[in-house]
Amino acid sequence: MHFKLSTLVATGLLGLQLIASPAFAEDAKPADAKPAEAVAAPAATPAASVTVATVNGTAITREQLDSIMEMVKRSSPNEVDEKTVLDDLIATELARQEAQKSGLADSPEVKAQVKDYTDKVVLNAWMQKTAEGFKFTDEELKAAYDKRVADIPKFEYKARHILVKDKAEADALLKEITEGADFAKVAEKASKGPSGPMGGDLGWFRPDSMVPPFAEAVAKMEVNTISKEPVQTQFGWHIIKLEEKRDVQLPEFDKIKPQLQRMLEQEKMIAYMKDLRGKADVKVTLPETKPAEAAATEAKPAEAAPTEAKPAEAKQ
Repeated sequence: MHFKLSTLVATGLLGLQLIASPAFAEDAKPADAKPAEAVAAPAATPAASVTVATVNGTAITREQLDSIMEMVKRSSPNEVDEKTVLDDLIATELARQEAQKSGLADSPEVKAQVKDYTDKVVLNAWMQKTAEGFKFTDEELKAAYDKRVADIPKFEYKARHILVKDKAEADALLKEITEGADFAKVAEKASKGPSGPMGGDLGWFRPDSMVPPFAEAVAKMEVNTISKEPVQTQFGWHIIKLEEKRDVQLPEFDKIKPQLQRMLEQEKMIAYMKDLRGKADVKVTLPETKPAEAAATEAKPAEAAPTEAKPAEAKQ
């Protein structure tokens, strides 16, 4: 009987031979041994089904060894030889056989885990097969594309800013700049933001990556101008210099068709599951809990903090 070794099982002991006994993995060949190339497999036997080792009568095939070798190559930066990996597969098979003899497979705990794992495998296979059954025309995909790109900002900007705590300081710095001071040097000297040491340079950004007041102010500005007055956000007061503006490069329809397909599949699956629930006999017996607000009003109020306590500093 051929045992189809699972990589999940193999990885449980994978590395045992690599770490514990490297010398065992490099047994010397007999001096009179023929080169491996000279030993040809029977012509009628597919290479993948060739037996490379037997463990108490259970075969480990070339296909299994190659599968684990590929996994090791992807996960390890070091080169690993086949003999070392085969030794690990043998150790894994020995452990599997001992585990089967232990009777643990009949324990309630193991049975519950096996059932849970089986359920997950079947569920994933069902979801994949169901999703593959959803077919969409190019017109539907194009409609999804148009909807998606409609939400993408049309322009992106390159700007600098100076961030300070209060408006009075911002007004003074703005006056200094309008009178001829270099914006980048003022930013280096006064800005409290992380871009300060770089002269306030924010690089290229889209409006949706910035807080609304900042984005709205930038969108109204002309290139090579400075905001007429400081802009307030939750971080403080900003003086903005817009340096460049360009059209956003929209993704090509053909390049994101696979993403659109997955997106529509997810939407279809959600609708399908809602329909299933609507037709099913579902009874929720979980006791209702009171909303947090109602529970808070019934709880005894905590003692107020002393009025002279120093307030915590706000996060920037």
